[in-house]
Amino acid sequence: MYPRTDKRRIYQIIDMYLSGDIDEASFCDEFHCSYHLELDHNTLTKDEYDELLGLGEIAGRFSEFEEDHKKYPGVYYTKEELRKKIVETKKKLSRIH
Repeated sequence: MYPRTDKRRIYQIIDMYLSGDIDEASFCDEFHCSYHLELDHNTLTKDEYDELLGLGEIAGRFSEFEEDHKKYPGVYYTKEELRKKIVETKKKLSRIH
């Protein structure tokens, strides 16, 4: 894998998730560590930054637990919502490159 400081790692974990190599929780953990903690955002284009920022919001509020969604409706995102955003982000990023 690319180092967490390399924006290609973000693309890599998106592909890994979509191919079933990692699950939602692993994707969110890896995305957070790479995008929020390690990546120099100056290496991103404005379009990349905008798309990944939106994905980060959803990944940061993802919960795989049904009780979270029942107890706090509208606060957490589901697996389906996360997957939809990942697919949408992948398509938009593919147009950029």
